[in-house]
Amino acid sequence: ADAALKSACREAVEILVHIIAPVMPHLAEECWDTLGGTEMVAERPWPVYDPALVVDNEIVLPVQVNGKKRGDLTIARDADQGAVEKAVLALDFVQKALEGKAPRKVIIVPQRIVNVVA
Repeated sequence: ADAALKSACREAVEILVHIIAPVMPHLAEECWDTLGGTEMVAERPWPVYDPALVVDNEIVLPVQVNGKKRGDLTIARDADQGAVEKAVLALDFVQKALEGKAPRKVIIVPQRIVNVVA
């Protein structure tokens, strides 16, 4: 585990040095030389990333009751509208704001906001 951590940290530092190269080329080349790089850092290919790793699996939706923000709901990004509505109506602050009444309408803007109209 320790070797894996060292390897991951080294890779992160190498990527950081490469990313700063266009802005601070002299510093980047010195750092690259210290890391043991054989060619110039400017000649290396630009780092690539996996877009799937950048996307969060959960999102935070602001929850309004009658147009006033009452709190937030953290839910899975791929949750359908039925699951979002059920989770929102189960929240304590929504129940308190509704005062035991059934909501007239639940407006859901997918992955943006939820508004409960009492």
